[in-house]
Amino acid sequence: MSTASSPIVIDSNLAVWAVLPNVAVESTVDLLANWHRQRRRIVAPDLWLAEATSVIRRLVFHKVISPAQGKVAIDDLFSLGVETILLDQQLYQNAFEWAEKLQQSKIYDSLYVALAEHLQAELWTADKRLVNGAKQAGIRRAHWVGEGK
Repeated sequence: MSTASSPIVIDSNLAVWAVLPNVAVESTVDLLANWHRQRRRIVAPDLWLAEATSVIRRLVFHKVISPAQGKVAIDDLFSLGVETILLDQQLYQNAFEWAEKLQQSKIYDSLYVALAEHLQAELWTADKRLVNGAKQAGIRRAHWVGEGK
C-alpha cells in the first residue's frame, strides 16, 4: 500500500456498497471512515455517480431494495465525500489502452484504472475481477474492498 498522503480512487460499486451495506461487505463503511479520518483524498472519475445510480436502480428493479431505499441511497452517494474528477482526452486514451490490457470490450472499469495511474493513487473496488485483471496487468496498488481492515 502507499503512503497516507496519496489519493484513493474508488469505483462505483464500492460507493454503492458504502451506502447499502446490507448488500455488501460490512467493512466498506469502516474503510471509508478510516480514509476520511486519515484525511485521504478520495476520488472517482466523473461517470461514477451515473454508474452507482444505475446499480442502485438495478437493485430496486430486482426487488433487492425498495424504491424508497434506492432514493435514500442516491442521496447518500452525495454524502460520501468523493471528489469527482473530470476526465480529459488523454485519460480516455489511457483508459482505451487499459481496456486492451485488461481484455475488456468496454472502457468503464479502465477509466478508474487510468485515473489511478494518472494520480499515482491506490485503486479500491468492489469488483474482484477488476483487481485480479489489474494485478495481472502490473498494477500492484489495486485492492478489493474485502481486503480493508
